[in-house]
Amino acid sequence: MAQSIKPGSTWNDTGGSAINAHGGCVVYHDGYYYWFGEQRNSNKSDGISCYRSKDFYSWSKMSRAVTPAGTKTDENRDIASGRTLERPKVIYNEQTNKWVMWIHWENGDDYGQAKVAVCTADKVEGPYKMKDVFRPNGCDSRDQTLFLDTDGKAYHIYSTNMNSNTNCERLSEDFLAPLPDYAVQLKGRRYEAAAIFKAGDIYYGLFSGCTGWNTNPGRYMWTYDLMDETWQAPADFKASDGSTGINFCVDNNKGTTYQSQSNYVFPVPGKDKCFVYMGDRWNPSNIQSSKHVWLPLSVRSGYPTVRWYDEWDLSVFDEMYRMKRLKEPEEGAEVYLLEKYSNRIVSRPNASLTIENDGKSNLCFILHKTETPYVYKIEEKATGKYMESVFGTTRWQEKSESKAQEWMLWLQEDGYYRIENLNDGVCLSVSGNTTEAGTTLYLSDANSNVHQSFGLYFDSKEHADYPEADMFSKTYRESNREAMKEQSAAVGITSIREKSGHRRIYELGSGRLVQGPMSRGTYVEVNEGKTRKFVIKRK
Repeated sequence: MAQSIKPGSTWNDTGGSAINAHGGCVVYHDGYYYWFGEQRNSNKSDGISCYRSKDFYSWSKMSRAVTPAGTKTDENRDIASGRTLERPKVIYNEQTNKWVMWIHWENGDDYGQAKVAVCTADKVEGPYKMKDVFRPNGCDSRDQTLFLDTDGKAYHIYSTNMNSNTNCERLSEDFLAPLPDYAVQLKGRRYEAAAIFKAGDIYYGLFSGCTGWNTNPGRYMWTYDLMDETWQAPADFKASDGSTGINFCVDNNKGTTYQSQSNYVFPVPGKDKCFVYMGDRWNPSNIQSSKHVWLPLSVRSGYPTVRWYDEWDLSVFDEMYRMKRLKEPEEGAEVYLLEKYSNRIVSRPNASLTIENDGKSNLCFILHKTETPYVYKIEEKATGKYMESVFGTTRWQEKSESKAQEWMLWLQEDGYYRIENLNDGVCLSVSGNTTEAGTTLYLSDANSNVHQSFGLYFDSKEHADYPEADMFSKTYRESNREAMKEQSAAVGITSIREKSGHRRIYELGSGRLVQGPMSRGTYVEVNEGKTRKFVIKRK
C-alpha cells in the first residue's frame, strides 16, 4: 500500500494497475477522497473513471463514473462511444442534492466542436447521466474547470475564442447551465488548463500556455472577483529561463512546470490554505500512460508557489504556515525576510546570503528603529552583528552610528518591502531573478530590474503574540496604498514634472518647488504620460 506520493512516477491502484484518470479533479466526501479523470484506452477516450482513497495515497478503482452510451447524433448531443471526453470536474449542489459533472466534449474526430457535456448523479461516485451537450453561452469551450465558492455559487471557467481568451460564467442554481452574463478575461494571453482556488478573499488561477502536448512555464493570476475582467499578477520580470511573467514553480525544471500541465488545485480538508497542485505529464503517443504530477502548493507568500519533491506526504502541510507575515515593523521585532517570488527565506548556509527553504540556515533578524521614520538597523540575532553596506556589498559589523547600517523599508502595495541602504541607495536583491534554493543575494542599484521584495515574517511558535497581517483580505492592499502615501509624505519623496525638457522637482502634497540639494538614493516619480522610478544622485 502506498504511503506517500512520488510525482511523475507510475502510480498503481490497489489492484496493481496504473491509475487511469487524467485531466481530472479530487473531491472529499464523507471521509473519502474521490479522484475523477479521463479514462483512456491508449489515445481513445473511454469515459470518466473514478477512484477512491481513505488516505490520499492508495486508490481503489470504482465503476466508471461516466460510461459512453447511446449512438452518435447529427446534433452532436450525446456521449456515445467514440466521443472525446476531457477534463471532468465535479461539484455538489446542496439545493438539488445532486452531484454535477462538467466535461470538455469533442466529436472524436477533431477539436472543432468545443462543447461541454453536463452530467448528474445521486452519489458522488456515480453513475453520472448526461443532461445535455452544448456550447456555453454560444462560446467555444475547450480546457475547462468548475469552481464552487464558499457562498454556494458555482462558476465555469474555460479557454475560448480559439484559446485566445478565458471566459468565466456563473452557473444557474442547479449548476446545469451558465447564466447569460459572462466575463471575458485574460484577453490575448492564450492561456489554457485553468485551475482555480481561493484563500481568504483572493481567487487564484493557475494557467498553462497553449503549446499543445508540449510543456511550458505555468503562470498565475489573481483577483478579488471571479467576474472581474482584469485579473492581476505581480510585475513581470525577465526570468533566467528567458520567459516573462510569474511562474508558480520555483525549482529546477520550472520552465516546464516540472514536465506537467495544470489540471486542478485541491484544497486539503482540515488544513487552512493548504492545497495540492494536480498536473498531468502528458504522453501524446499513449495518453493512457501519462503520469500524474501532484505537489504541495503554498500561498504563504501571498502568491502561489509549488516546490518540487521527489516524494512527499500530507505532513508537509503541518508547518507550512508556521512563519506568518508581521502586520508592520516594530522596535525589537524578531523577523525573517521572505523573498516574494521564491517563497524562500534569507539565509546564510555559508559566507554568502542566499534564499533557502525553511531550515537551520534561515537568519533571524531584530529590527531597531532609528530617529528617521521608516529607517531601521537590522541586527542578526545569532551574532549581534548589524547589516551594513560596504562598497555595495553586505557586511556584518558591530553596531555603529554609520548611515551604512541604516536601511529604509519601502512599503509595497502587496505588503512587501524594498530594503534600501540609506548611505548609498543600494537595495537587497536576488541574483539573476532566480527562485531556486541557494540563489545568492547582493546589493544593487534601486532602479535595477531585479527582484527586491522581501516580507517580514515571524515564527508563530516563538512569538504567538505578534500581530499578523491580514494579507488575504480585500482591504489589505487598500490600506497599504494609504500607508505608502503616508511614507512618501513623511520622508519627503518628490514629484518631477517635465517642462520644456527641464526637470523641475516639487514636494509631494504642497507642490512647492524644491530648491535645495537632494541626497543620493532619494526616490522620485517621473510623470511623462506614465510613471517610472528615478534616483537623484548628488554631484
